[in-house]
Amino acid sequence: MEEWIDVRELMRRGVSVSEIARRTGHDRKTIRKVVTDQAPARRASTWAPEAGKLAPFHPYLERRLEEGCHNAVVLCEEIHAQGYAGQISILRDYLRPRRQELRRQREATVRFETAPGKQAQVDWGEFGTIWTPAEGRRRKLYGFVFTLGYSRAQYLEFTICCDLEHFVAAHLEAFAALGIPDTILYDNLKTAILGRRPDGSPVFPGRFLDFALYAGFTPKFCQPYRPRTKGKVERGVGYVRQNFWVRVGHEVRAGTLDLAGLNRRARAWSEQIANQRVHGTHGAVVWDRYQEEAPVLGRLAGRPAYDTAYHALRRVSRDGRVSYRGVVYQVPLRHALREVQVHERLDGAVRIHAPDGTPLPAAPLADAPVPPPAVRQGAGPVESGAEPALLVLGHEAPVVPARELAVYEEVARAARVG
Repeated sequence: MEEWIDVRELMRRGVSVSEIARRTGHDRKTIRKVVTDQAPARRASTWAPEAGKLAPFHPYLERRLEEGCHNAVVLCEEIHAQGYAGQISILRDYLRPRRQELRRQREATVRFETAPGKQAQVDWGEFGTIWTPAEGRRRKLYGFVFTLGYSRAQYLEFTICCDLEHFVAAHLEAFAALGIPDTILYDNLKTAILGRRPDGSPVFPGRFLDFALYAGFTPKFCQPYRPRTKGKVERGVGYVRQNFWVRVGHEVRAGTLDLAGLNRRARAWSEQIANQRVHGTHGAVVWDRYQEEAPVLGRLAGRPAYDTAYHALRRVSRDGRVSYRGVVYQVPLRHALREVQVHERLDGAVRIHAPDGTPLPAAPLADAPVPPPAVRQGAGPVESGAEPALLVLGHEAPVVPARELAVYEEVARAARVG
């Protein structure tokens, strides 16, 4: 009876038949029958081999189950060695209900609701590939989903890269759109956690920890192999696939919708559909509930802009050239043989800075003006404050006298004799 009520309650909340079947361990046909029946069906009692060939081995099997061995083949081999004469089918009938109970206990999750502004959940989802005209090829497409725990207000953004720089930039856009909660719950994303210490505490990438301190939130992580504790955003990713992606996926696959257009459509969908719906869990309009949450969320206003650019160190060559991602840049010669900082923004713009952070004039070599060579002979002194031009030693072409070939033959003969 309890399970019958749970299935009907999940269906009432809008959970799909496939998802209910996955959670309960039943076939989808069974779930559909429960939904259509007006009362739970009475089930005949099933036979359990309590007395018979397997009965003497029950204590041993129970102990092995507690030790974590649930494999029927292994257990059958062990009890055969102890004198069991029955078939493995009897053992499987015995193990089946015990396995189901263990699975239920392992997957059971206590639903909890968070107070306004206390928590958000973040996750990535993969959405195939998208055509990038600038590169002339298709790139993997990722969806960044940010969901507030109290209101279920959602922010959606698509990127072609899920590295730390894009991860931070997507957070900043979500904070600007909705606000900053006290904590953010993540799965064990490589961009946010490097690993765990022996006591289970997370090891953060230095830049991500710096960003969390800048924004003022505490990152938290699901226990390994327990992503269901991040259920709000997991369901949010599924909702994006079922309600938004089905509207635009065919255009992305055909190459008629680029990344910028896709994100414009995602923002409009979030504002007009996702955040205006009546949520199945709390039963209120998402945006109305967000109005209760908004006053207690942090804001980016008044904070200095956070740098999301890629950072790299490069050594300047003797002629003032710097190579970065296959492009050569010309910088002033006074920085030759020194290390400089290269900053690449996410839009592709590259800036080069001196070690003290001073921006340097730099341009791709194909576009950089080539300074006229100055001849040392007769060249005036360089003006104070001006960049020294590239100096080329001046010289005259040597005069080579014309000689008869017999002269060279005579020199060669003398060399052989000597």
